[in-house]
Amino acid sequence: MTKNTRISRSLSLVSALVASCLFASACSQATASESAHPEITQEEMHMKDIETLKEAEQIWVKSLTTADAKLLATLIDDHFSFIGPDAQVEDRKAYLAGYEGMKQAGISVESIDLSELEFRVLDSADEPAQVAIVTGRVAAHVTMQGTPIVENVRFTRVYRRTPDGWRMLAGQGTRIPDPEPPKG
Repeated sequence: MTKNTRISRSLSLVSALVASCLFASACSQATASESAHPEITQEEMHMKDIETLKEAEQIWVKSLTTADAKLLATLIDDHFSFIGPDAQVEDRKAYLAGYEGMKQAGISVESIDLSELEFRVLDSADEPAQVAIVTGRVAAHVTMQGTPIVENVRFTRVYRRTPDGWRMLAGQGTRIPDPEPPKG
């Protein structure tokens, strides 16, 4: 191998590593404290956290509309738990299995509408937030074994900061009952 070939391969490897690092940085939330980044104010960090949580919610939407358990697995924490609209409790493994079995069960999610979103990042005076809570409303347009339905749910999701970014630690959904038809 010539010297120029070795240099070219080394540069390619360095470029790939830099690209990987840039991609990882773009996909995960920075966890450095203000002391490590004095140019970032606490308010700026708070807003950056909220933007990253909004992106995480969109990953959740995409994983549901595509029945992509692998994508969802990148978002949910190893210690994840979920309480569903019918009060069933699922751990991470069961929750992911539900996504994996959607197609076989004849379930497809046509679209998800998120609304009434509130993002709360629980800041500390001397370090970046470690916990965030997202609440809101979901209207899921679903086809179940050929029958279209709309599931309306209010939800709470708890995220925790990890070295890999924000991870969903817990979720809970409460079905919103259909309004009663007017009498008379």
